Amino acid sequence: MISSTSSQHRSRRVLHQGQGVQCTIYLTERDGRQVAVKDYSATPWFFRTFIAPYLIRRETRALRVLQGIPGVPQLWGRVGRLAFALEYVEGKPISEIAPDQLDNALLQRVQQTIDAIHARQVSHGDLKRRTNFLVTPQKEVVVIDYASAVIGGCWWRPVTNWVQRQMAQIDNKAVAKIKKLGAPELLTEAEHDLLNNPTGVEKWARKLLKR
Repeated sequence: MISSTSSQHRSRRVLHQGQGVQCTIYLTERDGRQVAVKDYSATPWFFRTFIAPYLIRRETRALRVLQGIPGVPQLWGRVGRLAFALEYVEGKPISEIAPDQLDNALLQRVQQTIDAIHARQVSHGDLKRRTNFLVTPQKEVVVIDYASAVIGGCWWRPVTNWVQRQMAQIDNKAVAKIKKLGAPELLTEAEHDLLNNPTGVEKWARKLLKR
């Protein structure tokens, strides 16, 4: 665990100021390297007492399982009970990339990262948000924010394994959604079909939400 009182963390810059139950993300240094810290300590009492520790455990566990995959941030460790540190990635959301920069090579890197995550029996669970794809100045793609991740692969947890596979199907719509919103001319017929045919979980969610 990284000490939250260390002088290495006294200088920090807020990257995202959390509102309500959102975490605050700030940039600091550790051992001469810039790291990003996700901190839930300013969330409401009930949330930070009962929910935030669970979210942190789930996200850090997913990151540990995925370590070494290109396009997944490196986990540095916990910072006290309500925060953890991970690799800071310089880049901008894929939603801010100009349409003429959304070429097939970049989108192929997105799918390769998703495939590598799924190969370790983890689904991201929130790839509908294009802000969860960062494009670095070197045109590499990094997938961030694993708070909704589902980790499968345990034979004694068949329900979790089923949920992980279902969420992976939804993850696999990410490239088609990026194209639809940013460069619709790149959509293939197969991708049109993928977007127009909801998965079983999506159908259930729509019925539940009456949409």
